[in-house]
Amino acid sequence: MFAATQMPQLNTSKAIAKTVLAITANIASLFVVSYGLNNAEAININSLITQQKSTTGGSRELVAVRPSSNFDSRISATLLDSRDRLWLGTWQGLIQIDQLTGKAISSISLPNSTVTALIEDNRGLFWVGTTSGLYQINPNSGKIENIAIQLSSSRILSLAMDRAGFIWVGTDQGITRISPYNAETYARLPNIPGTAANVMQIDNAGNIWVGTLNGLFKINPGTAKITARIPFVSGQIVQSLTVDPSGTVWAGTPRNVIEINPKTNKAIARINTVTGRDIVALASDKTGELWIGMRDGLVLANTYNGEITSFISNLPHSSVVNLLISDRQVWIGTMGGLGKINAKLKKSEIPNATATVIYTIQK
Repeated sequence: MFAATQMPQLNTSKAIAKTVLAITANIASLFVVSYGLNNAEAININSLITQQKSTTGGSRELVAVRPSSNFDSRISATLLDSRDRLWLGTWQGLIQIDQLTGKAISSISLPNSTVTALIEDNRGLFWVGTTSGLYQINPNSGKIENIAIQLSSSRILSLAMDRAGFIWVGTDQGITRISPYNAETYARLPNIPGTAANVMQIDNAGNIWVGTLNGLFKINPGTAKITARIPFVSGQIVQSLTVDPSGTVWAGTPRNVIEINPKTNKAIARINTVTGRDIVALASDKTGELWIGMRDGLVLANTYNGEITSFISNLPHSSVVNLLISDRQVWIGTMGGLGKINAKLKKSEIPNATATVIYTIQK
């Protein structure tokens, strides 16, 4: 009796689903023509128009995604979350893509679509910094859980999470420490040296390093006090930071890469081979090799002698904005898309290392 009464409804649902899929396929085709997108590129339009989401009953429902507000190749932030999902913050929103194919899986709407910073907290929620606000978002539902309203400024430049789970928010007018639960302000540092907290990095001892428009300093996260300034870096714009496996801090400026001893707080060396280059992104892998992203390319450096061992070719765009190392991959965010390359290159691959373009849009 149950099966007899439910069967017509099931057929009707299938018919409706087929009709919706046909309509969205036509929309996708029109979108490709209108925007001049190349089907051979990594992005998949149909996956942006609709996605299939499993419900608790085991059936599937179509969930609309707004592609027109999220098509952008300028990758301002990259995050591989605790569930191994790859997220891209762009100048036009936040999207999730398939790591292998580059297909867009989902997108999250934001009050301000220009993403500037992105991190995940201990509960699996995202903190998304934009040019006009900071939002705590549930990536599963896309719901905004909290909006930080007591910051030094609404223009977010950087984000970091300390060992206690507090969120540190770097803005163009100082730094604020907030609660990961309700975005309540716990400390405010408005008058930092250099004013703007361009970049923040947690070192192996749990200290927070902050790169500004006027050098580099270190904060004790427990007291929210500045404990050291790095003399040699003073007067320089610091726009990228990373910590290698030994604990050494590396800072990128518009003219060089500087090595800093975190125990003595002294700059001890610089990589002369990139002197004069605009260093925008840095990342260090488990072997201690240093990936250096610049306005005009990506190179791999030997941290022991400072020599450049590889110039990476086939980038989505020559201007590298951010770098993320996860497992064996280096994810390369650029002004023209996302690329990736094996973090552990074979000796035979190093001289002519080639990246793979994962996500890009041709207009």
